[in-house]
Amino acid sequence: MLSVMRVPSAILLSTLLAICVTGYEDKLLRFPEELSTTNYVILHPDMSPVEQEFSVCTWLKKRLDQSRTGIPWFSYAMPGGDNTILLKASTHLALIASGSYFNMKYSTKIMRDEWYHLCFTWLSGSADFYINGVWVYIDGVHPTGQIPLGGTLVLGQEQDSPGGGFDINDVFAGDLYQLNMFKRKLTLEEVTEMYYNGRCADLCRALAYDVVLSWDYILKNGVIKGEVTMEESGCNNWGVVSDVADLLVQHLNRRPL
Repeated sequence: MLSVMRVPSAILLSTLLAICVTGYEDKLLRFPEELSTTNYVILHPDMSPVEQEFSVCTWLKKRLDQSRTGIPWFSYAMPGGDNTILLKASTHLALIASGSYFNMKYSTKIMRDEWYHLCFTWLSGSADFYINGVWVYIDGVHPTGQIPLGGTLVLGQEQDSPGGGFDINDVFAGDLYQLNMFKRKLTLEEVTEMYYNGRCADLCRALAYDVVLSWDYILKNGVIKGEVTMEESGCNNWGVVSDVADLLVQHLNRRPL
């Protein structure tokens, strides 16, 4: 007769859980507090899906008091010019559509060491900016035209030329997480829902379908320069999985062979 060895439940569950979570990465980008024009992330995304309209949203935490005018977190620049899309965590936004420059000012301030959800949405003739699901753009300028293609995207610096022309007064210090670009102008309701779902929530299926530049793509394809690092986001589910595993182990250990 063959003997059957009972595998301890704890070992079995640990093995299964390891299979489930191995390789799962959930990282943020950390830009150091020691300011330098060498700290940034650069990539060359295909912007053809967002020529006519787009939205860019991110979770952001700044590490320094913002007495400076800068804090650029998203800068898209074309050859022969500076920023075509410039998004900052304070003072203003800028966008060049069909060769026309639009400076969009807003007055809302954000505190350091706190997570904020920022979202800029644009369709020719309509632009909106949201912080924590609340509409804050009050300047009244609404860019028209379309976005040129073939540019360079930099996170953490303001470009005065593609991939360069950085200024020490326009450097981001802090964390970026779940930065995504969408191929359409999101509604207030969609932006608000994204914020209230929380920093660690996945995008709902309808929004995920419209992503053309994802956080995963940025982490995998962006070139990290200087002292920028990828760090744990604090959003992994291991604590929840561990609690469930404990309950399952207790249940299985009470079962007869």
